[in-house]
Amino acid sequence: MSYLTPLRSDLKLSILLSLLEGKKKLADLGKETKTRETTILHVLKELEQLELTTKSGGVYQLTTLGILETQICRGSYQSFEVLKKYKEFWLTHDVDGIPPTLMMKIGDLGNSELVKSTSTALQKVHETFIEMLLSSRVIAGVSPIFHLDFMNVILGVLSQGGNVILIVNTEVLEEIKKRDQQGEYTSKYIDDGSLQIYLNNNIRVALTVTEKTWSFGLFNATSGEYDYTTDLIGHGEEGLEWGNQLFKKVLAESTKMGQLQQKLDS
Repeated sequence: MSYLTPLRSDLKLSILLSLLEGKKKLADLGKETKTRETTILHVLKELEQLELTTKSGGVYQLTTLGILETQICRGSYQSFEVLKKYKEFWLTHDVDGIPPTLMMKIGDLGNSELVKSTSTALQKVHETFIEMLLSSRVIAGVSPIFHLDFMNVILGVLSQGGNVILIVNTEVLEEIKKRDQQGEYTSKYIDDGSLQIYLNNNIRVALTVTEKTWSFGLFNATSGEYDYTTDLIGHGEEGLEWGNQLFKKVLAESTKMGQLQQKLDS
């Protein structure tokens, strides 16, 4: 049997997920799934034959094999749901910047919202992103684009005692230099360690992870340009962990900057 077999039956998956929480009686499973006990009993017998569940004293539970397969099914189910929910987003964007290990955990982004700019709300993505930054004190960002508002908000966060790690490409780094010719804004934060800047000229995603929210964007699959009109934004531990793992992956491939002015002048 394929470990994905339960995904072909909503009832089987519901029963397995229920038992993953702990031992259950037949009546309990009936109430949780809102299904007749005779129907559930038939499914349980099938699951027992597959060595996914056992019964003792009228109580059902998962076998160790059942626990493993249910965990796999749960992750796969969550991933399928995220792919289906944001089908257009995945179809129209380049996903090469997402490592295979995180592709397999795309279901962790389930607690999210797709934010899109429209003809009547051109700045929706930008305004939502800025609002997210304004409520944060810890920011880890990967940015292939520059906007003066981003720089101003980040400097505001730093001035309030926040901490920021940025991964940017050469173009963005040059834009930062133009707005900070003498290093008067960034130098003191780099010196005290509250601001760290890394260089990476192979950025294929836009990502921001704060202490409570995350934002994720991709390049357009057709034009190859970054799509600043669409962002996936969310919260929750699973999404934050997914974002942090992606950030660490990009960080490991980046070069840390010393004094910004020294690096640019060298």
